[in-house]
Amino acid sequence: MRYLFYNLVFFISACVGEGTSVLPSYTGAINEVVIVVDDPIWDRASGDSLRRSLSIEVPGISWSESLYDVIQINSTDFSRIFKTHRNLVIVQKGQHSKVYFDTETFAQNQWLCIVEYQKIEDLPRLLGQYAPIIAYQIGQKEQERYMAILPPKRQSEALSKGFNLNFGLPSEYKLVLDTNRFCWFEYNPPDKEIIKGVFVYEYPSTSSFNSTTILTARDSVLQQYIFGPSQGSYMTTEHLYPPYISTYTHNTIEGLKVKGLWKMQNAFMGGAFVSHFLNDTINDRILVIEGFLFNPGEDKRNSLQELEWLISDFKTQSSN
Repeated sequence: MRYLFYNLVFFISACVGEGTSVLPSYTGAINEVVIVVDDPIWDRASGDSLRRSLSIEVPGISWSESLYDVIQINSTDFSRIFKTHRNLVIVQKGQHSKVYFDTETFAQNQWLCIVEYQKIEDLPRLLGQYAPIIAYQIGQKEQERYMAILPPKRQSEALSKGFNLNFGLPSEYKLVLDTNRFCWFEYNPPDKEIIKGVFVYEYPSTSSFNSTTILTARDSVLQQYIFGPSQGSYMTTEHLYPPYISTYTHNTIEGLKVKGLWKMQNAFMGGAFVSHFLNDTINDRILVIEGFLFNPGEDKRNSLQELEWLISDFKTQSSN
């Protein structure tokens, strides 16, 4: 028995010695990025490329919040406490000028990018080319992490039957309203001043599918179904700050993603929202999936981002 024990200890020690031991968990807050780059590089044009891509303002929020929280440290300060950070960019001198990702990470589920430069003159071009890719990949990794820890989602029968939509939400979201044409789910914990809501609705296709027609339709629908605390108040788009609208395709369906601000007309209440408008020509409809946030006095970026990830995980019958 003692012989078996010593053999087992030897085997485990050998594995650790070969570098196959279990990595530590990553550290740091969501949307936080540590960049290991020396001050002379960070303070020049090379650093500008990373700052522009990582610190750009998040659209659809009433005040300024950057896309990521950037922590820059010098290479001499790159200690163990920083090596396990969830999102890590290392800029270092090498034999070739290149960028590579996720190679031999220091922590489990860590996102790692190595930027190597042969000559300092190579960096502005290299970072100018890769900085947007770095920003995008970090966002994808954060979404992957969020979806992995999300509680099991319940598929909504109301959405499946009423909208030909496969779409689920965590159990903390309760169905508030179901008119067959408009569904409203809400997360509203009693001990916190936060509301996360999800709307799903549709309206007949029109000859024009653009920012003007979809926002007009949005305001018309919400005026019918979402009322405020006072008489004659209802939800609408805050047009003083034009929403940010981008185009995309969801399984061959033309789509518009909208990020903007909502308000209660005739009442003092408002927040941020993100919407998917899908021009579902097969079913002759415009399908809308929207998340809205009410969280007064608090930063909105992370909560709105999580809502966006949540409402983006759907499948329409026409996309089967």
